[in-house]
Amino acid sequence: MIDKNNYSFEFSYFNAPRVNITCKSNTKVNVEFFEGNGDLIYKSVLTDNMFASINREYHSDFYVKVYDDFEESIVRPGFTDERVYIHLDSSAMGDTIAWLPPVEEFRKKHNCHLICSTFNNQFFVSQYPDIEFVEPGTEVPNLYKMFTLGWFYNENGEIDYTKNPTNFRDQHLQKTASDILGLEFNEIRPKIDFEPLPRPVSKKYYCIANHSTAQAKYWNNPDGWQDVVDHLKSKDYEVIILSKENDGYMGNRDPKGAIKLEDKTLAEISNYLHHAEGFIGLGSGLSWLAWALNTKVILISGFSKPNCEMIGCIRIFVPDIENICNGCFNDFKFDAGDWNWCVKHKGTDRQFECTKSISSEMVINAIMKF
Repeated sequence: MIDKNNYSFEFSYFNAPRVNITCKSNTKVNVEFFEGNGDLIYKSVLTDNMFASINREYHSDFYVKVYDDFEESIVRPGFTDERVYIHLDSSAMGDTIAWLPPVEEFRKKHNCHLICSTFNNQFFVSQYPDIEFVEPGTEVPNLYKMFTLGWFYNENGEIDYTKNPTNFRDQHLQKTASDILGLEFNEIRPKIDFEPLPRPVSKKYYCIANHSTAQAKYWNNPDGWQDVVDHLKSKDYEVIILSKENDGYMGNRDPKGAIKLEDKTLAEISNYLHHAEGFIGLGSGLSWLAWALNTKVILISGFSKPNCEMIGCIRIFVPDIENICNGCFNDFKFDAGDWNWCVKHKGTDRQFECTKSISSEMVINAIMKF
Protein backbone atom coordinates (compact mmCIF):
# COMPACT_ATOMS: atom_id res chain seq x y z
CA MET A 1 0.00 0.00 0.00
CA ILE A 2 1.38 3.42 -1.00
CA ASP A 3 0.16 6.27 1.19
CA LYS A 4 -0.36 9.84 0.00
CA ASN A 5 -1.83 12.82 1.83
CA ASN A 6 -5.34 12.43 0.42
CA TYR A 7 -5.36 8.82 -0.73
CA SER A 8 -3.55 5.49 -0.73
CA PHE A 9 -3.37 2.82 -3.40
CA GLU A 10 -2.23 -0.75 -3.94
CA PHE A 11 -0.97 -2.19 -7.20
CA SER A 12 -1.47 -5.93 -7.77
CA TYR A 13 -0.50 -8.06 -10.73
CA PHE A 14 -1.51 -11.67 -10.04
CA ASN A 15 -3.67 -12.00 -13.17
CA ALA A 16 -4.34 -8.62 -14.76
CA PRO A 17 -2.78 -5.31 -13.62
CA ARG A 18 -5.03 -3.65 -11.03
CA VAL A 19 -4.97 -0.54 -8.84
CA ASN A 20 -7.13 -0.37 -5.69
CA ILE A 21 -7.87 3.09 -4.28
CA THR A 22 -8.63 4.16 -0.73
CA CYS A 23 -9.18 7.88 -0.21
CA LYS A 24 -10.87 10.60 1.80
CA SER A 25 -14.42 11.64 0.95
CA ASN A 26 -14.75 13.92 -2.07
CA THR A 27 -11.25 13.02 -3.25
CA LYS A 28 -10.92 11.94 -6.86
CA VAL A 29 -7.92 9.92 -8.00
CA ASN A 30 -6.83 9.51 -11.60
CA VAL A 31 -5.44 6.15 -12.72
CA GLU A 32 -3.89 5.83 -16.18
CA PHE A 33 -2.27 2.77 -17.79
CA PHE A 34 0.37 3.38 -20.48
CA GLU A 35 2.36 1.22 -22.84
CA GLY A 36 6.10 1.51 -22.38
CA ASN A 37 6.28 3.87 -25.37
CA GLY A 38 3.84 6.27 -23.69
CA ASP A 39 0.65 5.32 -25.56
CA LEU A 40 -2.39 5.52 -23.30
CA ILE A 41 -4.11 2.14 -22.79
CA TYR A 42 -6.86 3.06 -20.33
CA LYS A 43 -7.75 5.76 -17.81
CA SER A 44 -10.31 6.18 -15.07
CA VAL A 45 -11.22 8.55 -12.23
CA LEU A 46 -11.78 6.71 -8.95
CA THR A 47 -13.10 7.49 -5.48
CA ASP A 48 -12.91 5.52 -2.25
CA ASN A 49 -12.88 1.69 -2.51
CA MET A 50 -12.82 1.64 -6.29
CA PHE A 51 -10.33 -0.03 -8.61
CA ALA A 52 -9.05 0.22 -12.17
CA SER A 53 -7.69 -2.63 -14.26
CA ILE A 54 -6.78 -3.54 -17.84
CA ASN A 55 -7.89 -6.84 -19.31
CA ARG A 56 -4.62 -8.48 -20.24
CA GLU A 57 -2.90 -11.47 -18.68
CA TYR A 58 0.32 -11.39 -20.69
CA HIS A 59 3.29 -9.21 -19.73
CA SER A 60 4.51 -6.16 -21.59
CA ASP A 61 6.53 -3.04 -20.89
CA PHE A 62 3.82 -0.87 -19.33
CA TYR A 63 3.45 1.52 -16.43
CA VAL A 64 0.68 3.07 -14.33
CA LYS A 65 0.28 6.71 -13.29
CA VAL A 66 -1.78 7.47 -10.17
CA TYR A 67 -2.43 11.11 -9.22
CA ASP A 68 -4.78 13.72 -7.79
CA ASP A 69 -4.49 17.51 -7.86
CA PHE A 70 -1.45 17.48 -5.62
CA GLU A 71 0.58 14.26 -5.89
CA GLU A 72 1.61 11.79 -8.57
CA SER A 73 3.10 8.29 -8.55
CA ILE A 74 4.46 6.09 -11.35
CA VAL A 75 4.31 2.32 -10.92
CA ARG A 76 6.31 -0.02 -13.14
CA PRO A 77 5.84 -3.75 -12.51
CA GLY A 78 8.99 -5.41 -11.24
CA PHE A 79 9.70 -9.05 -10.53
CA THR A 80 13.02 -8.95 -8.68
CA ASP A 81 12.91 -11.45 -5.78
CA GLU A 82 9.15 -11.91 -6.33
CA ARG A 83 7.47 -15.32 -6.51
CA VAL A 84 6.26 -15.85 -10.08
CA TYR A 85 4.40 -18.95 -11.22
CA ILE A 86 4.35 -20.03 -14.88
CA HIS A 87 2.06 -22.89 -15.87
CA LEU A 88 2.35 -24.61 -19.25
CA ASP A 89 -1.26 -25.28 -20.19
CA SER A 90 -0.52 -27.84 -22.92
CA SER A 91 0.44 -31.45 -22.20
CA ALA A 92 1.86 -31.89 -25.74
CA MET A 93 5.54 -32.78 -25.70
CA GLY A 94 6.39 -30.40 -28.54
CA ASP A 95 4.73 -27.43 -26.84
CA THR A 96 6.55 -28.19 -23.59
CA ILE A 97 9.95 -28.49 -25.23
CA ALA A 98 9.40 -25.28 -27.23
CA TRP A 99 8.08 -23.17 -24.35
CA LEU A 100 10.47 -24.04 -21.52
CA PRO A 101 13.48 -21.97 -22.73
CA PRO A 102 11.58 -18.63 -22.59
CA VAL A 103 10.58 -19.51 -19.01
CA GLU A 104 14.25 -19.66 -18.07
CA GLU A 105 14.95 -16.43 -20.00
CA PHE A 106 12.21 -14.68 -18.01
CA ARG A 107 13.77 -15.88 -14.75
CA LYS A 108 17.20 -14.63 -15.76
CA LYS A 109 15.95 -11.28 -17.02
CA HIS A 110 13.87 -10.45 -13.95
CA ASN A 111 15.86 -12.23 -11.22
CA CYS A 112 12.69 -13.64 -9.67
CA HIS A 113 11.90 -16.79 -7.71
CA LEU A 114 10.29 -18.77 -10.52
CA ILE A 115 7.96 -21.74 -10.03
CA CYS A 116 6.96 -23.72 -13.12
CA SER A 117 4.59 -26.60 -13.81
CA THR A 118 4.70 -28.73 -16.95
CA PHE A 119 3.34 -32.13 -17.87
CA ASN A 120 6.91 -33.27 -18.60
CA ASN A 121 8.92 -32.00 -15.64
CA GLN A 122 11.24 -35.01 -15.93
CA PHE A 123 12.86 -33.43 -18.98
CA PHE A 124 14.04 -30.33 -17.14
CA VAL A 125 14.41 -30.64 -13.36
CA SER A 126 18.15 -31.32 -13.23
CA GLN A 127 18.96 -29.02 -16.17
CA TYR A 128 17.27 -25.91 -14.75
CA PRO A 129 18.18 -25.95 -11.05
CA ASP A 130 17.15 -22.32 -10.49
CA ILE A 131 13.53 -23.07 -11.42
CA GLU A 132 11.27 -24.71 -8.83
CA PHE A 133 9.26 -27.34 -10.71
CA VAL A 134 5.88 -28.49 -9.39
CA GLU A 135 3.24 -30.81 -10.79
CA PRO A 136 0.21 -29.25 -12.56
CA GLY A 137 -2.57 -28.56 -10.08
CA THR A 138 -0.19 -28.00 -7.17
CA GLU A 139 -1.23 -25.15 -4.86
CA VAL A 140 1.46 -22.47 -4.98
CA PRO A 141 1.05 -19.76 -2.26
CA ASN A 142 2.21 -16.17 -1.91
CA LEU A 143 2.50 -15.33 -5.58
CA TYR A 144 3.09 -11.90 -7.07
CA LYS A 145 2.23 -12.95 -10.62
CA MET A 146 0.92 -16.03 -12.46
CA PHE A 147 1.26 -16.68 -16.19
CA THR A 148 -0.35 -19.45 -18.21
CA LEU A 149 1.35 -20.37 -21.48
CA GLY A 150 -0.95 -21.76 -24.16
CA TRP A 151 -3.17 -21.10 -27.14
CA PHE A 152 -6.40 -19.44 -26.03
CA TYR A 153 -9.63 -18.79 -27.91
CA ASN A 154 -12.86 -16.95 -27.10
CA GLU A 155 -16.21 -18.75 -27.23
CA ASN A 156 -16.69 -17.53 -30.80
CA GLY A 157 -13.51 -19.32 -31.89
CA GLU A 158 -11.45 -16.16 -32.29
CA ILE A 159 -8.06 -15.74 -30.64
CA ASP A 160 -8.28 -14.38 -27.09
CA TYR A 161 -5.97 -11.40 -27.33
CA THR A 162 -6.26 -10.69 -23.62
CA LYS A 163 -4.10 -13.79 -23.06
CA ASN A 164 -2.04 -13.89 -26.27
CA PRO A 165 -0.87 -10.53 -27.65
CA THR A 166 -0.20 -11.89 -31.17
CA ASN A 167 -1.60 -14.37 -33.69
CA PHE A 168 0.10 -17.50 -32.38
CA ARG A 169 -1.06 -19.68 -35.28
CA ASP A 170 1.14 -17.95 -37.85
CA GLN A 171 4.49 -17.83 -36.10
CA HIS A 172 7.20 -19.97 -34.51
CA LEU A 173 5.75 -22.19 -31.76
CA GLN A 174 8.33 -20.98 -29.23
CA LYS A 175 7.33 -17.37 -29.83
CA THR A 176 3.99 -18.09 -28.08
CA ALA A 177 5.84 -18.23 -24.76
CA SER A 178 8.09 -15.27 -25.54
CA ASP A 179 5.08 -13.10 -26.41
CA ILE A 180 3.12 -13.94 -23.26
CA LEU A 181 6.16 -13.35 -21.06
CA GLY A 182 7.06 -10.06 -22.74
CA LEU A 183 10.39 -11.26 -24.15
CA GLU A 184 12.11 -10.61 -27.44
CA PHE A 185 11.95 -13.83 -29.44
CA ASN A 186 15.10 -15.76 -30.28
CA GLU A 187 14.98 -19.49 -30.95
CA ILE A 188 16.59 -21.32 -28.02
CA ARG A 189 17.19 -25.06 -27.90
CA PRO A 190 16.18 -26.43 -24.48
CA LYS A 191 18.44 -28.41 -22.20
CA ILE A 192 17.00 -31.91 -21.82
CA ASP A 193 17.69 -34.18 -18.84
CA PHE A 194 19.24 -37.06 -20.73
CA GLU A 195 22.09 -39.45 -19.94
CA PRO A 196 23.27 -41.38 -23.02
CA LEU A 197 23.07 -45.16 -22.84
CA PRO A 198 25.09 -47.61 -24.96
CA ARG A 199 24.40 -47.57 -28.68
CA PRO A 200 21.18 -49.61 -29.25
CA VAL A 201 21.91 -50.68 -32.85
CA SER A 202 25.31 -51.73 -34.17
CA LYS A 203 24.73 -50.51 -37.74
CA LYS A 204 24.22 -46.88 -38.66
CA TYR A 205 20.53 -46.03 -38.64
CA TYR A 206 17.89 -43.37 -39.10
CA CYS A 207 14.83 -42.89 -36.89
CA ILE A 208 11.44 -42.04 -38.35
CA ALA A 209 8.05 -41.16 -36.86
CA ASN A 210 5.30 -41.70 -39.42
CA HIS A 211 2.24 -41.34 -37.17
CA SER A 212 0.62 -38.29 -35.61
CA THR A 213 -2.61 -37.06 -33.99
CA ALA A 214 -4.61 -36.08 -37.09
CA GLN A 215 -4.56 -37.16 -40.71
CA ALA A 216 -3.71 -33.64 -41.84
CA LYS A 217 -0.38 -33.99 -40.03
CA TYR A 218 0.55 -37.20 -41.87
CA TRP A 219 2.67 -37.48 -45.00
CA ASN A 220 -0.23 -38.46 -47.23
CA ASN A 221 1.90 -39.51 -50.19
CA PRO A 222 0.99 -43.24 -50.27
CA ASP A 223 4.47 -44.28 -51.46
CA GLY A 224 6.51 -41.74 -49.53
CA TRP A 225 7.62 -43.58 -46.44
CA GLN A 226 8.26 -46.82 -48.30
CA ASP A 227 10.44 -45.05 -50.86
CA VAL A 228 12.44 -43.39 -48.11
CA VAL A 229 12.96 -46.65 -46.21
CA ASP A 230 13.96 -48.45 -49.42
CA HIS A 231 16.48 -45.70 -50.18
CA LEU A 232 18.03 -45.86 -46.71
CA LYS A 233 18.16 -49.64 -46.77
CA SER A 234 19.90 -49.50 -50.16
CA LYS A 235 22.58 -47.35 -48.49
CA ASP A 236 22.97 -50.00 -45.75
CA TYR A 237 21.21 -48.04 -43.00
CA GLU A 238 18.72 -49.55 -40.59
CA VAL A 239 15.47 -47.64 -40.12
CA ILE A 240 13.83 -47.45 -36.68
CA ILE A 241 10.16 -46.48 -36.30
CA LEU A 242 9.67 -44.54 -33.06
CA SER A 243 5.91 -43.90 -33.37
CA LYS A 244 3.97 -45.74 -30.68
CA GLU A 245 0.86 -46.24 -32.85
CA ASN A 246 0.27 -49.72 -34.25
CA ASP A 247 0.75 -50.55 -37.92
CA GLY A 248 -2.49 -49.61 -39.69
CA TYR A 249 -3.51 -47.00 -37.12
CA MET A 250 -6.38 -44.98 -38.62
CA GLY A 251 -5.63 -46.62 -41.96
CA ASN A 252 -1.94 -45.63 -42.02
CA ARG A 253 0.44 -48.50 -42.73
CA ASP A 254 4.04 -48.68 -41.55
CA PRO A 255 6.69 -49.02 -44.26
CA LYS A 256 8.12 -52.51 -44.73
CA GLY A 257 11.73 -53.18 -43.86
CA ALA A 258 11.83 -50.83 -40.88
CA ILE A 259 12.22 -51.95 -37.27
CA LYS A 260 9.28 -51.03 -35.04
CA LEU A 261 10.12 -50.19 -31.43
CA GLU A 262 7.76 -51.62 -28.85
CA ASP A 263 7.05 -50.28 -25.36
CA LYS A 264 10.08 -48.05 -25.01
CA THR A 265 10.40 -45.37 -22.37
CA LEU A 266 11.12 -41.77 -23.30
CA ALA A 267 14.66 -42.25 -22.01
CA GLU A 268 15.15 -45.21 -24.36
CA ILE A 269 13.60 -43.33 -27.30
CA SER A 270 15.87 -40.38 -26.54
CA ASN A 271 18.85 -42.72 -26.66
CA TYR A 272 17.82 -44.00 -30.09
CA LEU A 273 17.58 -40.40 -31.27
CA HIS A 274 20.93 -39.51 -29.72
CA HIS A 275 22.82 -42.20 -31.64
CA ALA A 276 20.89 -41.86 -34.93
CA GLU A 277 22.33 -40.41 -38.13
CA GLY A 278 19.17 -38.34 -38.38
CA PHE A 279 15.44 -38.20 -37.69
CA ILE A 280 12.64 -37.90 -40.25
CA GLY A 281 9.25 -36.99 -38.86
CA LEU A 282 6.11 -34.87 -38.95
CA GLY A 283 4.92 -31.83 -37.04
CA SER A 284 4.87 -33.73 -33.75
CA GLY A 285 6.51 -33.95 -30.36
CA LEU A 286 9.15 -36.45 -31.50
CA SER A 287 10.48 -33.92 -34.02
CA TRP A 288 10.85 -31.37 -31.22
CA LEU A 289 12.50 -33.97 -28.97
CA ALA A 290 14.99 -34.91 -31.71
CA TRP A 291 15.78 -31.21 -32.24
CA ALA A 292 16.27 -30.67 -28.51
CA LEU A 293 18.73 -33.58 -28.46
CA ASN A 294 20.76 -32.02 -31.32
CA THR A 295 19.82 -34.80 -33.74
CA LYS A 296 19.55 -33.72 -37.37
CA VAL A 297 15.85 -33.33 -38.20
CA ILE A 298 13.94 -33.54 -41.47
CA LEU A 299 10.39 -32.35 -40.82
CA ILE A 300 7.62 -33.12 -43.35
CA SER A 301 4.50 -30.97 -43.13
CA GLY A 302 2.09 -29.22 -45.42
CA PHE A 303 -0.78 -28.27 -43.17
CA SER A 304 1.52 -25.83 -41.34
CA LYS A 305 3.96 -23.37 -42.85
CA PRO A 306 7.73 -23.63 -42.28
CA ASN A 307 7.83 -20.62 -39.93
CA CYS A 308 5.86 -22.56 -37.30
CA GLU A 309 8.48 -25.13 -36.35
CA MET A 310 12.10 -24.99 -35.28
CA ILE A 311 14.49 -23.06 -37.48
CA GLY A 312 17.28 -25.58 -37.00
CA CYS A 313 15.87 -28.35 -39.21
CA ILE A 314 15.42 -29.24 -42.87
CA ARG A 315 11.77 -28.44 -43.58
CA ILE A 316 9.97 -30.24 -46.43
CA PHE A 317 7.12 -28.15 -47.76
CA VAL A 318 5.50 -27.46 -51.13
CA PRO A 319 4.89 -23.71 -51.49
CA ASP A 320 1.69 -22.34 -52.98
CA ILE A 321 2.53 -22.99 -56.62
CA GLU A 322 0.15 -24.30 -59.26
CA ASN A 323 -2.69 -23.85 -56.78
CA ILE A 324 -1.38 -26.37 -54.22
CA CYS A 325 -3.30 -25.77 -50.99
CA ASN A 326 -1.25 -25.58 -47.78
CA GLY A 327 -0.89 -23.90 -44.42
CA CYS A 328 -4.53 -24.22 -43.27
CA PHE A 329 -3.31 -24.66 -39.69
CA ASN A 330 -2.00 -21.09 -39.80
CA ASP A 331 -5.32 -19.62 -40.95
CA PHE A 332 -7.99 -21.62 -39.10
CA LYS A 333 -8.60 -22.99 -35.62
CA PHE A 334 -7.63 -26.65 -35.68
CA ASP A 335 -10.41 -29.07 -34.70
CA ALA A 336 -8.65 -31.86 -32.80
CA GLY A 337 -11.90 -33.83 -32.64
CA ASP A 338 -12.10 -34.21 -36.43
CA TRP A 339 -9.51 -36.79 -37.52
CA ASN A 340 -10.00 -35.90 -41.20
CA TRP A 341 -9.92 -32.14 -40.61
CA CYS A 342 -9.18 -30.41 -43.91
CA VAL A 343 -10.86 -27.03 -43.93
CA LYS A 344 -10.98 -26.26 -47.64
CA HIS A 345 -11.07 -29.65 -49.38
CA LYS A 346 -12.44 -32.28 -46.99
CA GLY A 347 -14.29 -35.00 -48.87
CA THR A 348 -12.85 -34.05 -52.27
CA ASP A 349 -9.98 -35.42 -54.32
CA ARG A 350 -7.91 -32.44 -53.10
CA GLN A 351 -8.14 -33.48 -49.44
CA PHE A 352 -4.65 -33.42 -47.85
CA GLU A 353 -3.03 -32.35 -51.11
CA CYS A 354 -0.56 -30.29 -49.08
CA THR A 355 1.36 -33.47 -48.21
CA LYS A 356 0.23 -35.69 -51.06
CA SER A 357 2.22 -33.29 -53.24
CA ILE A 358 5.44 -33.78 -51.22
CA SER A 359 7.40 -36.26 -53.30
CA SER A 360 9.69 -39.04 -52.13
CA GLU A 361 12.52 -37.37 -54.03
CA MET A 362 12.17 -34.18 -51.97
CA VAL A 363 12.76 -36.11 -48.75
CA ILE A 364 15.50 -38.33 -50.20
CA ASN A 365 17.36 -35.26 -51.48
CA ALA A 366 17.17 -33.80 -47.97
CA ILE A 367 18.62 -37.02 -46.53
CA MET A 368 21.51 -36.76 -48.97
CA LYS A 369 22.37 -33.35 -47.49
CA PHE A 370 23.14 -35.13 -44.22
